Amino acid sequence: MSKINSLYECTNCGYQTPKPLGRCPSCEKFGTFTEVMAMPKELDSLQEAPAMSLKDIAVKDRDRIKSDIFEFDRVLGGGLVNGEVVLISGEPGIGKSTLLLQILANLAKQKIPSVYVSAEESIEQIAVRAKRLFAKAIDLDIISAFEIDAILSKLKELKPKIVVIDSVQTIYSQESLGLPGSVSQIKNVSSKIVNFAKRSGVCVILVGHINKEGTIAGPKLLEHLVDCVLQLEGDEQRGWRLLRSLKNRYGSTAEIGIFEMNDKGMQEVSDPTQYFMQDKSEKLVGVCPSVILEGSRPLIIEVQALTVPTPYSLPKRITEGINKSKLEVLAAIIGKYSKIDLSSKDIYVTIAGGMKVKDPGIDLAVVLAIMSSVKEKPLPKNLIAFGEIALTGRIKPVLRESLREKEVKRLGYQTFSQLSAHPKDVRSLFSKF
Repeated sequence: MSKINSLYECTNCGYQTPKPLGRCPSCEKFGTFTEVMAMPKELDSLQEAPAMSLKDIAVKDRDRIKSDIFEFDRVLGGGLVNGEVVLISGEPGIGKSTLLLQILANLAKQKIPSVYVSAEESIEQIAVRAKRLFAKAIDLDIISAFEIDAILSKLKELKPKIVVIDSVQTIYSQESLGLPGSVSQIKNVSSKIVNFAKRSGVCVILVGHINKEGTIAGPKLLEHLVDCVLQLEGDEQRGWRLLRSLKNRYGSTAEIGIFEMNDKGMQEVSDPTQYFMQDKSEKLVGVCPSVILEGSRPLIIEVQALTVPTPYSLPKRITEGINKSKLEVLAAIIGKYSKIDLSSKDIYVTIAGGMKVKDPGIDLAVVLAIMSSVKEKPLPKNLIAFGEIALTGRIKPVLRESLREKEVKRLGYQTFSQLSAHPKDVRSLFSKF
């Protein structure tokens, strides 16, 4: 047997070195190295790697397992797939465990054998949540364990079709050194889980923690190993939740699911306009609705702007829901192509409902909301504006414009282009104020 050498591994990024370092040369973090064992590769353990021609491989349509939660199935591409490994992440308290418990309850009604593995909460805590969410008791097996080999051994005995593991960062393997959640532990645990899913055909849903930067905790290898990466986000104060697909080997990443968190759990939202819009019959100064795309789904949101004089030489640019640099660029465009001087005004822009928007089609609505606030003049009622604005002042067409216009007409609004004969330059906008 070859000698087992000692290595030091960064708990933040997984960088390995034969001696401990104060600062990681990869992620530049301090004090993150822990000692791990480097297992030697035995030459006699090599296995034969067979090769097959692509044309000889028979491809079958994959059957989908539907959870009867339409918003969740939509994001997955129609449902769960046998042998699929799904990683769902989100901030603590966002509703990950609640949503997954509801999914398993629906599968239990369909007589699909499922198992909930909890390495964070006790069985009693899960039972209390289930009693609050469901009027009737559900037939669901629950495992409370922390060691991966013991968990997989029990799963092989129960033979379920769906397994939820909550969470992957709290499970450890005896073959790896370090505390649960360390890079080496997550690598070993996730590799065993994926191998179990592919060999047995069991669909596994992993719950993952996120770090303070908002990314999934642990090595990037975790996201590469799984088939699907979902992220649950939202505003805890307002109750709505957004489920995004960041990676999906069996479906599109251009879908989102929208939920409302209440005392009955995660409820599907068919019309999210109520969360992001005020009463459309009102004419308010500094307010301009817009339609954005979240994946392939159009959403009506409301842009609110406030401009106030400032005695300071450096005016404030405060944003909530859009990037601050976007506001600075749009303010510069307004100052360049209009007679309005914004250098003496503080500008505050927010997206109603707490939505975070990256769609460039929101540019036109932001400009109109700022102009409305500066001139203290409300925009026409039932107006929606969308369009990307270039540094030259031209209004550029946006992605899937016909899809946005279809949603606008469905909700009884009219676009800004209908009122202004299809403006192609921001100068034509300023002439209306």
